[in-house]
Amino acid sequence: MKIEKMMIYGFGKHENLTLDINEELAVFYGNNEAGKTTIQQFIIQILLGFPSRNQSGNRYEPKAGGRYGGQLYLHDAQYGKVTVERVKGKAAGDVTVYFEDGSRGAESELKKILRDYDRASYEAIFSFSIHELQGLDKMTEEQLSRTLLASGTTGVDAITQMETELEKDMGTLFKKGGRNPQLNLLIEQLRNDERELKEHREQADLYGPYLEQLDGLDYRLEEMASRENSISNLLAEAAKRQQAAPLAEQKKRLEEQLSSIAVDYFPADGSHRMDRLAERISEASAKKKHSEKELAGLPEITHSGTIGEGLEELLEKESEWLQLLSRYREMEEEAEKLTEEHGRLLGLSGMGENEALQFDVSLINEEKLRKLAEEADKEEEDSRFRERELQDEKKKLIEAEKEMSYLENTAPTPEQLEAAAKWPKNALKLAEAKALKRMDAEPANQLFSYILVALGAAGIFAGLLSGDILITIIAFTAAAVGVMMLIKIRKKPGLSEDLDDIIERFSGKEAEMEMLQRKIAEHNRKVEETLRTISRADQQIDELTSSISLLPAKEEFVSYLANLGITSTAGSSTVIELFRTIRKVQEIHGKLIRTKEALKKIDMEKAEWLEKAAAAAGINIQAGELYTILRSESKKLHERNERNQRLTDKREAVTAELQRQSNYLEELESERAALLEESGTADIEQFHHFHLEWLRKKELQQELELVSSQLSAIGATDPKPEETVYSIQDSINNLEKERSLLKNERNQMLNARAELQQKVNHLLTDEDYEMKLQQYEEKKAQFNELAQRWSVNKAIIEAIRSTMAELKEKSLPAVLSKACEYFQRLTGESYTAMEIHPDGHFEAVRRDNIRFRMAELSQATKEQAYLALRLSLAVSMQKSHPFPIIMDDPFVHFDRLRLQQVINLIKELQRDHQFIYFTCHEEMCKAWPDAQIIDVANTGRSVYL
Repeated sequence: MKIEKMMIYGFGKHENLTLDINEELAVFYGNNEAGKTTIQQFIIQILLGFPSRNQSGNRYEPKAGGRYGGQLYLHDAQYGKVTVERVKGKAAGDVTVYFEDGSRGAESELKKILRDYDRASYEAIFSFSIHELQGLDKMTEEQLSRTLLASGTTGVDAITQMETELEKDMGTLFKKGGRNPQLNLLIEQLRNDERELKEHREQADLYGPYLEQLDGLDYRLEEMASRENSISNLLAEAAKRQQAAPLAEQKKRLEEQLSSIAVDYFPADGSHRMDRLAERISEASAKKKHSEKELAGLPEITHSGTIGEGLEELLEKESEWLQLLSRYREMEEEAEKLTEEHGRLLGLSGMGENEALQFDVSLINEEKLRKLAEEADKEEEDSRFRERELQDEKKKLIEAEKEMSYLENTAPTPEQLEAAAKWPKNALKLAEAKALKRMDAEPANQLFSYILVALGAAGIFAGLLSGDILITIIAFTAAAVGVMMLIKIRKKPGLSEDLDDIIERFSGKEAEMEMLQRKIAEHNRKVEETLRTISRADQQIDELTSSISLLPAKEEFVSYLANLGITSTAGSSTVIELFRTIRKVQEIHGKLIRTKEALKKIDMEKAEWLEKAAAAAGINIQAGELYTILRSESKKLHERNERNQRLTDKREAVTAELQRQSNYLEELESERAALLEESGTADIEQFHHFHLEWLRKKELQQELELVSSQLSAIGATDPKPEETVYSIQDSINNLEKERSLLKNERNQMLNARAELQQKVNHLLTDEDYEMKLQQYEEKKAQFNELAQRWSVNKAIIEAIRSTMAELKEKSLPAVLSKACEYFQRLTGESYTAMEIHPDGHFEAVRRDNIRFRMAELSQATKEQAYLALRLSLAVSMQKSHPFPIIMDDPFVHFDRLRLQQVINLIKELQRDHQFIYFTCHEEMCKAWPDAQIIDVANTGRSVYL
């Protein structure tokens, strides 16, 4: 399969873009943010679908809106020329496939073209970057096998995932020795249910005996109930007679007691009212006494006199005092720094303080000194430059003299000069001799001359007869050439020298003489150039030597320094720095004087503050603890004032309370006197006596009413004379004893009957057995279903493992063998193979048979190993899955030698695979001279060819 063209409607930053891919290797080049990854994702997403919005992948929808998607033009060996178009639609986009015969297809036809490959499988082998080439050192044999099989066999990744899910499902169904899996729980529950069902069946066999026992108990209970009713009637009659006897005696006694009480009236609730008044009077008296005692115990109020006046004002100005102290500390620190800086600068200047203070550091002097220093520096720099030029010219002169000496030693000899001077003439003679020699050797030339003369004469005659001037001229020219050739042939014997001698002397020396002439000309040219160089160097040396000794600006600068009183021989920059240092000394001296005066002024202000504080607090205070003492004294003063105020408020409150209690006592005494008058008593003692008599009378009346009502309620006849309370009681006791025995027996029988009845009812109405039986059957069915599910999962897992083992045995060895071959080539035969250690990890075998774990290799070598595996798998799948291989700059860690090995390998694989390479490195474009280079940044918004 080959991608021949891409047409982008709108994808990421690209819009309305067409790219033709004409070669088996296409290199997309561009800087970062140029859109290379966008084109790579365009290819993958058009073929395999846009990612859904809830997935992590980028959909690359155009930010400015517009049509989303595009077309890929493919050429496939099985399906021919196919155009795949995908645009915005459902989650993965709407797909239309255009076939060469005019028919169309959709997603299902595209899946057939892609051999049912999904995106994960495609990217696992046919699309990779440097990041995918960095994980081989962490892979085991099992992981690599699964990766290769999942990448190379359609559906194996889904089968592997199914195996994992089935194992997990089996773990939730059953575990040997487990408790929580479903089958383990059901086994335990079925065992418990079987025990409970067995107990239910044993209980059902007791139903008949229970019914016979119930009938016997019912008959005996009826007899006992009849006797209990008879005893109850007898007891009721005896009880009435027993109750009526004491009540009659009690009624008589109460009537006699009521007749002895003389009190006829007492105020309603009088005792309670009197008690309340007594309590309130006692409480009010106690409060009054407490108030008097509290008033007497209050301390006297003390006064502080004039101390404290102005204290609040000073406290309000604490921030001013802190600012004053802060200014003082800052001034002290500044004075110390200035003193230290003053001494340091004086040390740098090397002058005494008086000398430095008297020195004139005006800006005029500094400006003039700076200009003179600049001119002197410039002059000195020019002098150094001329000195360097002088040395360079001397070197040139020495080299030219050496060259001249060499030329003199290698000059041509006089014989060589003479031979070269005569060679042009001798060369002409040699050429003529060779020509004449050839003419002598070719007799046909003389015959040809005669033929030309004859043809010329005939042509002249024919032209004159016909009047054709052109034929006449051509014929005359041919006759003239023939005549000249004849003349030249006839002159040969007249040469001054013998032809053979000339040829023998000079033949074969043409190249030698030409080389000699060139050598002499080159030597003469070098001699002339060397002489001109020596002349120029002598002239430059004379001019530079005369200009170096003149330094007028330097002399003027030194003279001006002497006038200022500086005799230093230091450089101009050092003198300028000294001038500025002296000025800083003078400035710091002035600042130091001003700072000390400010410190004296602050000392005077501090003394005034301390005097005011001493007057306000009444004690002498040090500056360091001024506001600590002031706040303490202020706190004491506030506490004293607050205590005096509290005492004043307390005294007023206690006095008011005392007056209120006195008035309240008078009111209570008046109420008590009125209550005594109402009860008709003279004092409290008599009042309480009347109250007791009245209460006694009320109680007797209530008892009499109660006894009368009881007698009426009993309705008993008058007791018989021979009956006494004791005889009636004896009869009641006997009846009660008999009834108690019957009652105990009846209760025991009722309990026994209730238990029997409950057991019978339970056997008749109990549905637990049916429910338990139904639940037991349901659990058995559930157990069978889960067991069957576990067995099916087990069988599927075994089949999957068998299939994976078979695929591994068939596919993995061939892939690894080809990968070893590629790995050996990519590393320049530094490594000969890749092997899987018995522990499961990969090892690389070096040329000297030393094995290295993948983690021990360099990053580039690890990447080459994984690249070899990728390419090996792609080659093994070429017939079944002939997809283009997309690479995103995976070779950046390779050196030049190994990069060339990769290039050579890919060139071989281009015959069967299309490669699309994305890079941001310009040198990678040069590494593929035969590839189609597409500059992503210059594609524009139209068709790219």
